[in-house]
Amino acid sequence: MAGRVSKSLNSMEEKLSSLYEEKVSFLDRLIELQKRQLQILGFGDGEGAAKLELQNSDLVEKMKRLDRKIEQLEESSPQTLEIIRLSDTIFQKLEESRDLNSQVGEKMEIILQEYRKELNLVQSKIQLKKFLAHRKLGWKTGTC
Repeated sequence: MAGRVSKSLNSMEEKLSSLYEEKVSFLDRLIELQKRQLQILGFGDGEGAAKLELQNSDLVEKMKRLDRKIEQLEESSPQTLEIIRLSDTIFQKLEESRDLNSQVGEKMEIILQEYRKELNLVQSKIQLKKFLAHRKLGWKTGTC
């Protein structure tokens, strides 16, 4: 009986380790995408960065589902040195990702402000053209 319990615990530990390693892999991919976003935002390409944001969101959703599985296994599995090591790695990567996310957000805000300025400039030009066209029309028809 003790052998069965030991095998069951080892199996759960292996499964938990596997899920933690999968989460580390997701975080590595997320960090890679966030670094790419920063690079793209450095060129002022808000649209390209927004496309990467969709991929980031997909990864975050996958990690949420993975977290639910991890949570279920953690309840019935003891903490081993391997699990503690993987947890530490996950927390370090989460911290790096949070920092990168903050930097991406700041740069996206700057680009958004630039887009707003451009939009306001274009809207002003359109209104000015309409006004001038209407004004010229009045002189041509003699209604002024």
